[in-house]
Amino acid sequence: MSYGELTLPAVFTGVNRKTGRFLKGHVPANKGKKWDEFMSKRAQRRCSKGWRNLDLYRRRPDTAGRCRKSVIAVMGDGRWLVFGYVGAAAEWLRQCHPTANRENISRCCRQNAAGGRNTDHGYYGVRFYFESDNVWTTKI
Repeated sequence: MSYGELTLPAVFTGVNRKTGRFLKGHVPANKGKKWDEFMSKRAQRRCSKGWRNLDLYRRRPDTAGRCRKSVIAVMGDGRWLVFGYVGAAAEWLRQCHPTANRENISRCCRQNAAGGRNTDHGYYGVRFYFESDNVWTTKI
């Protein structure tokens, strides 16, 4: 080091510069503190707003319902019903079968779709089809 050269001491940040993770032994600044000690009331309200309906925040709330398709339910005697989306069909089927869910109805619709398997997949004796596939017109 030459005369008059300015050097700064290394500052320990507690963060791995390559991965961005905290190093072992790092203690967070808010450890053991209550919310009031490190967060304003406004920030507390904004944080707790996301917990009110946690199921919506676990998945992406902005994509729900954008790709919904109409569903046709065909009974064994040839009668059929039209539903706006799979969830409405599941609610209708739950009146008789409480364990019915929309995932299984959606699976039946996908398996009965055009270009799929040629077998009629049913759920609790009802066959489900997507209305846009037009496969259900030959099955009635």
